[in-house]
Amino acid sequence: MDTPTPADRLTAFGNQLITVHAWLREELATLREDASAYLASRSARAPELAAHCLAFCSALERHHSGEDATAFPALAERFPQLRPVLEELTRDHRIVSDTLRRLQRLVDGLGDVRTRDVQGELDGLAALVESHFTYEERKIAAALNALDVPEWSDAPPAFLLTAGPLPEE
Repeated sequence: MDTPTPADRLTAFGNQLITVHAWLREELATLREDASAYLASRSARAPELAAHCLAFCSALERHHSGEDATAFPALAERFPQLRPVLEELTRDHRIVSDTLRRLQRLVDGLGDVRTRDVQGELDGLAALVESHFTYEERKIAAALNALDVPEWSDAPPAFLLTAGPLPEE
């Protein structure tokens, strides 16, 4: 995981959230490209694609579980008016988790799976994640920027971390 520099610690938490979302968007785009290339050629690189998918799914799950456990309770306490938004975002997290589980099952069985099933699941995940991230950034980034949580500056919670580049095929 990336360790924040002193300059990073001065960055507002909402801005960090947007940075993490940008990284996750890029990783998902790369995963989609890798899956398309694999599925078009049925190359012998299924294990690498499966590892990339697992790494992405784990990173996204870590991000969402960190929000649910750390960010959302802090925001709900400081900004009670955000509770309905936070509940909606938490519901989104469960939908994303279900999608990630379906995707992982498909990728685990790549040899037997139909191309359109994998691509359809990735397309659906991309649309869901983009909608979720855009809504979340619009609704809570400013509130996160207003939070002063010294322990987050000293040791950023999981939802504010990236893992660096995920494994490539």
